[in-house]
Amino acid sequence: MAKGDRKKMAAVAATLAAVSILGITFGLRRGAEPGVPAKETEAARAASVAPQCRFEPGETAAFTLASTVRDVRGEEEDHLRATLSVEVVEQLSATRYRLRAALSDVSRSQELTLPEERVKGSLTDPFFVDMDASCRFVGFGFARDWDARRRQFVQSLLLTHEFVLPATDETRRWSASQSDGMGPFEANYEDVSEATGSALRMKRRKAAYEGKAQAEALGLSVVVVASEATASFDHDHPRWFASTSGLERVQILVQGQVQADLLQRFRMRRDDTRFVAVRAFAPGDADFRDAFALDVARDPHVDARMAKVSYEEALKAFLAHFREPGDPSYAAARELAAWLAAHPEGAQRLVAALRAGDIDDAARPALFLALELSGTEAARGALSDVLVDRRLRAVDRARAASALSDLGAPTRGTAELLLAQAQKDGDDMVANVSLLGLGSMARRSGDDDELETYVHASLDRELSAAADEGKTRLVLDAMGNSGDPAFADELEAQLGAESASTRQHAAEALGRLDPVEAGPRLLERLREETDPAVRTAIVGALRGSPTADAVALMADKLAASTSIPERAAIITWLGDASRTRPEARGHLVAQFHRETSARLMQLIGTFVPAAALR
Repeated sequence: MAKGDRKKMAAVAATLAAVSILGITFGLRRGAEPGVPAKETEAARAASVAPQCRFEPGETAAFTLASTVRDVRGEEEDHLRATLSVEVVEQLSATRYRLRAALSDVSRSQELTLPEERVKGSLTDPFFVDMDASCRFVGFGFARDWDARRRQFVQSLLLTHEFVLPATDETRRWSASQSDGMGPFEANYEDVSEATGSALRMKRRKAAYEGKAQAEALGLSVVVVASEATASFDHDHPRWFASTSGLERVQILVQGQVQADLLQRFRMRRDDTRFVAVRAFAPGDADFRDAFALDVARDPHVDARMAKVSYEEALKAFLAHFREPGDPSYAAARELAAWLAAHPEGAQRLVAALRAGDIDDAARPALFLALELSGTEAARGALSDVLVDRRLRAVDRARAASALSDLGAPTRGTAELLLAQAQKDGDDMVANVSLLGLGSMARRSGDDDELETYVHASLDRELSAAADEGKTRLVLDAMGNSGDPAFADELEAQLGAESASTRQHAAEALGRLDPVEAGPRLLERLREETDPAVRTAIVGALRGSPTADAVALMADKLAASTSIPERAAIITWLGDASRTRPEARGHLVAQFHRETSARLMQLIGTFVPAAALR
């Protein structure tokens, strides 16, 4: 997992931005509808291949929603209740639609979320949602005066409860790669409709969040303990979603310690009688940037109760958490962060306790998380001291580097410090985490062009000065973490490196940039790449809408491949592409009849119905 993805997950763990679940799947078209003439048009024949989301401008709908989330180890709970009104604005292309939406009758509490991390401001202003034919949310547009936290909150609400339609009307089980406020994950679906021809009812289970091994290398991971959500579509109004409900339990771990153990319950019901006209809002006035590419302002919140707590009392209470059953790390970090916001000077005293050995090993990850969550300049200074203090263990110094790169608004001073450690620190773990953190700071630089330029120039110099392949690959990873399309040329050049491992890292880093910049470069390299592991990485890195040329190239590579991992990656890519490119399904059928791996034959079966494979 990229450092930027770790930041995203850590931010969600801190803000609980995705804890109130909101879901909607629109405009289902399942085969022929009553009244459709027997003579099909080309569009109708395409629609019969797969159920699709379709809309007509001017259509409206309304939904009531409710959700709750709590940490199972405590009683505090966040809840959200509201009405969502939706109006179809326009059809952007043959497979993409734009909807204008707004919330009303909003009731919410955020007892579980730290005060300084709570969403502030109105949630009732209109916003845009773009959807494609498979019912994916492919774009969000918000008023330009909406802060990043509000945008992330709403975007997470929708993405967390996204349902992706199957590749064909006959498919009973399928999978899809999706993303929510926690990061990318793999979802498994099952058609649980009562009878053939009835309205679609589908069940979704999250299998796992992607990048688990890489995330654990940085000490952070997300574990899906339980997940089941169901969506159904009204038989009398098959073009619109009728209801969803579900339950999910997700644990967030840092250094193997459970920081949060979240249980979410959610439901939504269509009720058009509650529709409220959505206020006029022009797409030209909206900002369609990814909300998670924006930096969240983290002004420390001073808790009046914590202001009265002494250092000795705060430290005693913090350490006491770790003598209780279970794993209280996240709750302990939140409590200590609130105290630090009220007592910024306490950051240096806690670091002194760390040096003195007064902080148990089990409590150390939570201590660094608390310093990061406090968001104070004093915490930044204390973490900087830890990073350069060679008397401390390397793992603590690496934790300090990671926390620094995510603390508050990124600064030039922090960037310079991370670069210095990346260049000169004698410990590989500290140097590597520092360089990866430097890359992620560029993603969070927002409107700070000077900082972005500094990070870009620094990584360029590091790449030029790399003395071995290991350092080169690390710089490529940092460039990918930045998400900066300006690195596209450097990364493309490394796709031609002599080392296959270097080419693989370059492909993965390119995949984390804008698909418009990365896609053509990755496809061009795929045409000539000779190493199957690198080809697998290229296929996995490809994002964005599939083209006819890309489908044809993938089909050729699939037919010629002798590598099972490569064939699995291409099959998954073609399966996803078949939602909007029906010809991809034919290539999967052809592969099924020549495939020698039973596992891959089963994988093809998740995208193509059994009847088509006979």
